[in-house]
Amino acid sequence: MRKLAALCFPLMLAAPLAADPLSDLLSEALERAVNEHTVPAVDHFDVATALLSDVAGDNCLPNAVKPAYNEAFDAWMGLQHLHLGPVEANGRILAIAFWPDKKGMIPRTLAGYIADEDPVIEDPEEFAQASIAVRGLFALEYMLYDEQFNDYSEDSYSCHLVQAVARDLHRMGAAIKAEWEAPDGFAQTLLLAGEAPHPLYLTRTESVQALYTMLTSSLEVTRDQRIGRPIGSFEKPRPTRAEAYRSDRAQRNVVLQLQAARDLARKLAPGEMPLAEAAFEKTIALAEGLNDPGFAGVEDPMGRLKVEIIGQNITTILGHLANEVGAPLGVSAGFNASDGD
Repeated sequence: MRKLAALCFPLMLAAPLAADPLSDLLSEALERAVNEHTVPAVDHFDVATALLSDVAGDNCLPNAVKPAYNEAFDAWMGLQHLHLGPVEANGRILAIAFWPDKKGMIPRTLAGYIADEDPVIEDPEEFAQASIAVRGLFALEYMLYDEQFNDYSEDSYSCHLVQAVARDLHRMGAAIKAEWEAPDGFAQTLLLAGEAPHPLYLTRTESVQALYTMLTSSLEVTRDQRIGRPIGSFEKPRPTRAEAYRSDRAQRNVVLQLQAARDLARKLAPGEMPLAEAAFEKTIALAEGLNDPGFAGVEDPMGRLKVEIIGQNITTILGHLANEVGAPLGVSAGFNASDGD
């Protein structure tokens, strides 16, 4: 018997290890999420900001710039949930979208720049170091849509300020693309994890968890900020706290964020996610059906209720994602930089 055991023991060691089904699921989910979700989102923002910069350079007046501005904002809503790597580097995420501006810094800073005709706008490198309150999509929203700022002529300081903001947005969009998609860029950091040239995540599980955290936290931000801020309380709704209400984008931003979250969830999901799909479909339909572009309707009790119900449905989505995406992959939402905002 001892001889038989001695003969069998080396054979047992030589037997191939069983395949790890979870490891395969994680790798496949990671490849889909990075290559089919993050890279297209990065590309779209780069292209849209390039168009915005070109349009503003040719004609800086509000009516000429608004369509390209809205395309760039649309593209941002497909990227803004990825609080990772190049999107966060050098403070880009706040420079692109400084919201909520709880202290009203944007209009005060813009007014100061215009009154002083600050020459920083003529130097792209210097403007890249300027206050986040005078840069990005929300500063541009004031310049294009707010009556305090949007009555300007060609060759005025305000015109050149609009052009500087548009150029700066494209500079950041191009930098995000370059840093995300380089051979040793952030996409590879996610895909290769501990084997990446500059590892940030030790395992592919950590990479997947980072993306899953971005998915869930983006939905929480929509529920708590994009919806929670304007609905306020029943006694005191606050429609002017809605995101991008000046450009009538509050409703649209909720729809686009939900669509982006659904796409990332589909890429991460290791199989069918019928409950999450149904919840996404219902919630997106409710958001699309509001007919309240700037969330001005939250001042009416019925309008407020309709918006509030969308937030409640987002909570339902989060529960289904935990069961149908997170649990099968062995990941849960972790801490991210937007927590506590």
